[in-house]
Amino acid sequence: MLAGRLTLKHWDHAVEQWILRVNGLARWCPELGVPALAGEERAQLIEHVCLGAFGYKDLKDKPVWPVVKAWLSGAQQALLDRHAPVRLELPNGRKPAVTYNAEGSPFIALRIQELYGVSSPLRIAMGRVPVVVHVLAPNQRPVQITEDLAGFWQNDYPRVKKELQRKYPKHEWR
Repeated sequence: MLAGRLTLKHWDHAVEQWILRVNGLARWCPELGVPALAGEERAQLIEHVCLGAFGYKDLKDKPVWPVVKAWLSGAQQALLDRHAPVRLELPNGRKPAVTYNAEGSPFIALRIQELYGVSSPLRIAMGRVPVVVHVLAPNQRPVQITEDLAGFWQNDYPRVKKELQRKYPKHEWR
């Protein structure tokens, strides 16, 4: 498993995103006391998941979430959910999923129409970390990547609207 030759079926994208959230919050808000999950700690988690397995057949379907979530106390998990959320509630009521990266800023991706009414900067981690917005055309392709939605609406949207309105006349354009 650690050598990368075997895989745990339930160690999936959601687990990796959870680990990125934990590590991000540990880096962004160290005063909260959320422990990072780096190389050695990750190896310990994998070792713990593998406990009691004698072969790959025993191992491949072992549940991962109970072991991974046990890394944090209940209070720390609540801090994680509050300051590095899975979904970000926008002023217009939408709740897009946040994608976390090891290197860059977290981001959300929404179609232009789903961003109507949102112009204030989006931030997480006690307001310390900007959330990048991938503004998508109706075909789900990015037309703008920005941290400054107010600037997008004021400067770029008129041009983008003009271009996309011709391609997608049935969509709502404000």
